[in-house]
Amino acid sequence: MTPNEITIGADGFYHPASEEELIALVKKANQEGLLLRVRGSVHSVACAIYTDPCTEDENHVEKQTPPDTDNLNVMLDQYRTFRVVDQEQMLVEADAGINLGIDPSDPTHTSTLENSLLYQLWNDYGWTLSDLGGITHQTVSGFVSTGSSGGSLTYSINENLYAFRMIDGEGNVYEVSREDTSPDEFNAVALSMGLLGVISKITFKCIPTFNISGQEAITTYDEALVDLFGNGSAERPSFETFLTDVEYTRLVWWPQRGGERIIVWQCQRIAPQYGFRPVHYQEFGNYPEISEVAISIFYTIIGNLDDLSAAKPKLEESFDQLEGVLQLFLEKKEDLGEFGKIMADVLTKALEFGVDAAITLLIPLAPIIKALLPDIFPIVLGIFMPLDSTKKGMQKGEPQSFRDYGWHGLPMDGQASDTLVPTEFTEIWLPIGRTEEVMNILNNYFTEPKSKHEALRRTGTYAWELYGAGPTDIWMSPSYSNGNDEWKDGVFRIDPYWFAGNAGNPAEVFYPQLWDLLRQNNIPYRLHWGKYQPIVTEGDPDGWVAFFKSQYEKWDDFLAKRAEKDPNNIFLTDYWRNRFGLWDMPKPSPKS
Repeated sequence: MTPNEITIGADGFYHPASEEELIALVKKANQEGLLLRVRGSVHSVACAIYTDPCTEDENHVEKQTPPDTDNLNVMLDQYRTFRVVDQEQMLVEADAGINLGIDPSDPTHTSTLENSLLYQLWNDYGWTLSDLGGITHQTVSGFVSTGSSGGSLTYSINENLYAFRMIDGEGNVYEVSREDTSPDEFNAVALSMGLLGVISKITFKCIPTFNISGQEAITTYDEALVDLFGNGSAERPSFETFLTDVEYTRLVWWPQRGGERIIVWQCQRIAPQYGFRPVHYQEFGNYPEISEVAISIFYTIIGNLDDLSAAKPKLEESFDQLEGVLQLFLEKKEDLGEFGKIMADVLTKALEFGVDAAITLLIPLAPIIKALLPDIFPIVLGIFMPLDSTKKGMQKGEPQSFRDYGWHGLPMDGQASDTLVPTEFTEIWLPIGRTEEVMNILNNYFTEPKSKHEALRRTGTYAWELYGAGPTDIWMSPSYSNGNDEWKDGVFRIDPYWFAGNAGNPAEVFYPQLWDLLRQNNIPYRLHWGKYQPIVTEGDPDGWVAFFKSQYEKWDDFLAKRAEKDPNNIFLTDYWRNRFGLWDMPKPSPKS
């Protein structure tokens, strides 16, 4: 196939159906001096995914459309099968576009549970992967090439990575393998952010399937299973010890003043059993049927108090479920005081006269909501994230228990809707030995202000996810270790959530306080490559490129490998130039 024989789709993407067509696209970009990038399930920020042009205003997750450009943006929805290449070693070669699980936001509507990798491995072969993230919407190439990871220091998907088949910037295929190439070659490619070529296929070394058994407890700090801020005791391990000892875990921290609580989710592997019946984890408290809708409306309103017209699409989108949300607010109106009355009136108006009338009623009440918000928030949190001692139908202090197939239960956030509760975050990785120190830095920062409004500004109005990951020798992984450094025992990870319907860019209005706080306290850290990072401009006036370069021992080696594999810079967008300080690299140029 020649480069000119493959055409762009009506959606602005190229949709190759074979490696031959992928190669043709890379050659087209190289010959014509164009950029080329490949999207997965768009769970990274947009500028990390797509070609230029991409501005900070567009830099959000879940951006389904590519920029309007001659550059090549590629979607792999027609390239997602797999094959067993070695039954005895359980080696599976997967096309780069296959999803780990179902992608509910797939714009082509062709992603299904039945054609996902994890389901087919489990159903057809009794195989699986060692660990998974909180969701499994991602393509295998997107998950791996950004360094994503589940919540375990014991297991990692990195141990399943066996080989990569890549297409470099000139359209040449090259392969790296755990067995057949040098460790440096493999460790450079295994997390490449699309900068060392297009991933065509990944070979996974699978393991036998397993089930999980676990529990989740929602408690106050003092009642938590974990000593969040101290060095632990015989009854309550330190946070670092807990992360190290528990097979799979993640904690969700709500540090907001007056609502402080911690959610400890944990599980361990159990052997598959004949007649096994799963008891699925339930993510949404006392009101699972309407929680997401009510939370979505609440966050949309409080996140856009300066321009409440932004709440209109969410109210319209949820119109069929507004009656149930209204009944919830009526039930809790007395607890919520003035805010409960406001919400009941607004939802009643929306149901009777339409969303525009509700917004009109809401606009003059915005200053009242702002003033009440630090007092409102703990009450709302108590409704949707109730402590175990207040949950309906449960004994005091009784945690939620669950058991499931590993591939289905480890992604504990799979129930959450990307549409109703769109969530963005920065993900901070730091040496696990710093866990207690950093938790106290954060807690002191949150509890220091006398003003409750300032305290809420610092914590934000969303959760903070806390979990770990094991060390690896993959060069650009945020948990990379040479085996003799501070990172050798693994990492502690912090994900401050941001509701994507809020006004403003969190990289400008929320996350800088956190990035700066850790940097000012001389805490070494790295950031997930697909999530929010500091905004960098040419010349690096704030020193962010220099800071992150100092965190990665193999930074220069990786960039040398990048230059070798992409001599015409067709994969190097402005976003990645800024991340690595490569402003002097020439733009792609047409070949004569």
